Amino acid sequence: MMTSSETEVENLEEKGTEDTAILEVSTVAVGSIVKQESRDADFFSNCSNSVEGSVIASPSIDSFSTLPEQEISDFQIDPRDLQVKVDNPQKHLETLETYITFRITTRSTRPEFEEGEYIVRRRYNDFIWLRQKLVDLYSTHIIPPMPGKHTLLAQLDRYSKEFIIARMKLLHVFLNRVVNHPILSCDKNLHIFLTTKPAEFLVHRKNRANVLVKMTDSLQNIASTYTMKQRQFEFEQIRDYCTALSEKLGTIDKINHCVHKERQDYLLELHQLHPIFTLWATSEPELAPILLAIAKAIDCNAIAHQKLLESVPNEEREYISYIDAVKSALSRRDSMQIKYEMTVEDLAKKRLEKDQLMGLTSGATSTQNWGGSLWKAESRDEKLERLGQTIPRLAKQAEVLQDRVECANENLRSDLQRWNVEKQMDLKNMLISTADRQIRHYQQCMNAWDEVLADLKLDGVGSDLSVGPPIKIPV
Repeated sequence: MMTSSETEVENLEEKGTEDTAILEVSTVAVGSIVKQESRDADFFSNCSNSVEGSVIASPSIDSFSTLPEQEISDFQIDPRDLQVKVDNPQKHLETLETYITFRITTRSTRPEFEEGEYIVRRRYNDFIWLRQKLVDLYSTHIIPPMPGKHTLLAQLDRYSKEFIIARMKLLHVFLNRVVNHPILSCDKNLHIFLTTKPAEFLVHRKNRANVLVKMTDSLQNIASTYTMKQRQFEFEQIRDYCTALSEKLGTIDKINHCVHKERQDYLLELHQLHPIFTLWATSEPELAPILLAIAKAIDCNAIAHQKLLESVPNEEREYISYIDAVKSALSRRDSMQIKYEMTVEDLAKKRLEKDQLMGLTSGATSTQNWGGSLWKAESRDEKLERLGQTIPRLAKQAEVLQDRVECANENLRSDLQRWNVEKQMDLKNMLISTADRQIRHYQQCMNAWDEVLADLKLDGVGSDLSVGPPIKIPV
């Protein structure tokens, strides 16, 4: 969902990337007593929690943010009863690892948020833990995607300012999508993520159970080996639409990549042209005003191109991952239906087997042939007794699975309805922001040339020139 916070990030991107600040370095030994805790409300959030039961303050290097501080009045204007903001990335140096944490500011009027405002620090792996919890507990809902991990090529540069700012923006979008969801925003794990201190949060992370994860994996394995028979047309139609939309956004992303590469080549040409016209002006005194004016315009165009290249977002790729999250929710629903269909088939086989055994005449007794076997074959009465216990259990299980499938269908329908409205707004804002960015760029380039032409007219250069009929160039 393209929230107001996300729009704010987009509008303030150029301004925020230039803001840097060095935070105060705290040095607190393990097990020491913090005396000036109240002086800094974010003291514990500035500390790492890699050692259980300890709070180790790590030096913060090159702290920066693209999200400016919001005043209380800004939160009051926002009608949401739960508001979050991710900003202020901070680099932590420890003996065994180096990592980045992000400050999360939460303000809420809900009764479960007793203090009303919380400030905590979380690292990227903590966000992954939160999303996995949501996937395990709400498998039939659309769980917003997380920004991907750094690639092998970008691993050496994962602590660069550009990479961290891009990740921070996507984490801000992810968290706002979660809190805007009517079901996910009430989850207790989200409350723990937003409010608990580092030591307490570490305990919650270590005590997590993997039962639901194993269940989800087993359902996915079943889905890969079993073909669903009763397909829901509405969900199949949405899956096809998601695939087509991903392909279209992928095409736009490829075009943007090609245009970006062409702009880089053009920027190199502009950097080469500027000294050429400058040197030319030194050798041609009569043409020096014109040549220097052209060199100035070329320099302004190069600056405009450089800003455009630095501010190009990867919105298409990010939204493709959001579409993949929708398709994952559809796959999880299909896994539930497959489990239900397999149970119904097993129940039908057991009932058929029971009917065949009951159909045998009472006088027809099966002769037991040992045949040298050490194990006694199961008798007809034993089979009926076993089926009498299995069939009710399978019937009850099928009934429970049917209810789960129906609930999954309703949950997914409501989420898809919300996503359809949000998708239209997201794609609209994405295209409009791209158009506005291009318009601002070309306006800056045109202003540079217009300024040069105005200076030339004021200097009297070219004032005697008259525009005549177009010259025909012979072929």
